[in-house]
Amino acid sequence: MQVTRRIAILTAMNLFMMLSLNHIEVQANDVGLYEMKRVDEVSDSFEIHIEYPVFKKLKDKEFQEKLNKLVEARVETSISEVKKEAEGSSGFPILYYGESKIITNNNFHSVLMTKNISRGNTFSGEVQSLNFYNQSDAELIALTDVMDLSKINEAVTKHMEAEADSYFIEEFKGVRPDTAFYLEDDQLVLMFNKYEIAPGVYGTPEIKIPRNHHY
Repeated sequence: MQVTRRIAILTAMNLFMMLSLNHIEVQANDVGLYEMKRVDEVSDSFEIHIEYPVFKKLKDKEFQEKLNKLVEARVETSISEVKKEAEGSSGFPILYYGESKIITNNNFHSVLMTKNISRGNTFSGEVQSLNFYNQSDAELIALTDVMDLSKINEAVTKHMEAEADSYFIEEFKGVRPDTAFYLEDDQLVLMFNKYEIAPGVYGTPEIKIPRNHHY
């Protein structure tokens, strides 16, 4: 009887947690700040699967239109490049998977767009970010608006040297000004392309550093 009762209690707890999680998910979707759009195209020479955001309820409508056009232009450019490359390739089809994630830190939003492409046994991964505050006079925020590039390079070099076996320290020439990033509490999180600073097994590696936010 005790075992049966315990199973019943655990089942009820699990059901409650599932309902709670679903409720949270629905609340998040109800905000309606953006919706995800999918593009799926398949042929004998390529396969394309992309998901990207279309913003609906930003405070600055003019900026919202500009942002959506910029996101869509990046998607269209990537698709065009893959199709053009596929025309002159033979053997394995080119596989392109585009993923997008929106990360919010207080009112700071980061659109992270990752492009993963495989060509037979060859793989690549690139990540870009579009960053902004959702406010009435919104504008894109560059990495150098958040923190001085020399300080970023100093912190990244220190991090890499502490884990020398995991990074291409000798090949590292500094952080690109257009390196993808997002904010996480009081940290600046940098996202690098595959093979840019580390072996491919690390995918698109992230490095977190304390930030001096002066925007």
